[in-house]
Amino acid sequence: MKVAVIGAGIVGMTSALRIMEEVAHAHGEIDLTVISEKFCPDNTSYGAGGIWKPPSEEHMTKAELRWLQWSFDYLTSMLWTDYAHELGIFLQSGYYVHMENVPDPAWKDIVVGFRYLTAWELNNLFPGNKHGWFYTAFICQPRDFLPWAHARLTEKGAGFVQRRVQSLQELAPHYDVIVNCTGLGSKYLVQDDALFPARGQVMRVKAPWIRYFVGTSGPHPTIKGNPYIYSNLHDVVIGGIKQEGNYRETNDPRDTRTIWEGVLALHPQLKGAEVVEEWTGLRPMRKGGIRLEREKLVDSKSGRRFDVIHNYGHGANGVTWSHGCAREVAEIVKVIMAEKVTTSRL
Repeated sequence: MKVAVIGAGIVGMTSALRIMEEVAHAHGEIDLTVISEKFCPDNTSYGAGGIWKPPSEEHMTKAELRWLQWSFDYLTSMLWTDYAHELGIFLQSGYYVHMENVPDPAWKDIVVGFRYLTAWELNNLFPGNKHGWFYTAFICQPRDFLPWAHARLTEKGAGFVQRRVQSLQELAPHYDVIVNCTGLGSKYLVQDDALFPARGQVMRVKAPWIRYFVGTSGPHPTIKGNPYIYSNLHDVVIGGIKQEGNYRETNDPRDTRTIWEGVLALHPQLKGAEVVEEWTGLRPMRKGGIRLEREKLVDSKSGRRFDVIHNYGHGANGVTWSHGCAREVAEIVKVIMAEKVTTSRL
């Protein structure tokens, strides 16, 4: 069966991996090609901090919680390999603080050691904040994981094509299944008007003394924006810019100043840290959340039927959702393969 995965960010590459590792091995031959206009290091995923941090909603659907659990389970399994460091996967503890009391997140039982911050922590580490959580989760650094995934897929016989796909119909004559992981590109590829960009700008600094993450929410009386600090293996990612509807993909000196001032107000010990990189990307936000579903289409020219699996709209949490959503994609591919086998026997 011929499969095309459109998109080579964290969502597309994890989807391709799961198909090749779970479906191809167990259910027969798959000829898979990853097609993308941009590959690492030129796509949005490459600049992400890589923290496993879902949205903080009090309630989630059963599917969303399942994807989160699957994602956490996959990262846990990779942690026990002797090459986890090559993937940029490791556990990290840290804080998420709020300006007011908020309900517990739906995923609190998935992460390790979830607890509330003590009065001492709030008063001495995060003055002005009224509530917060401490827990342990994962970092999965895309700039390490994506090259590893590319090499792994190559070893398994997957192909790669760099070009822009204008429509699903142009691939219909050549593939049985198309997995659409184009993120914000689906706004035009499948005319999904629920998608919109949220521009993000981050900086990377040398600060080896920072070995935990910090996230913030809510308007602080003295700190501008919602700064965050994510410690990586090679550097520390700092940010706090989220501009909905902004398509600008270049760094803005004003945002650089906002990030730096906000992070220093949050964590003065970062003063003097060497800035090694600035980066801007567009988060693929979607009203209504992730679209992960199968769609049956017909080739407009030949009348040939083909399947599309949509997997996009992960917003600011692509790393968090990707591994679990990839498993769901693989499960759908298994169903499609079983249907084709049944049909061929009739």
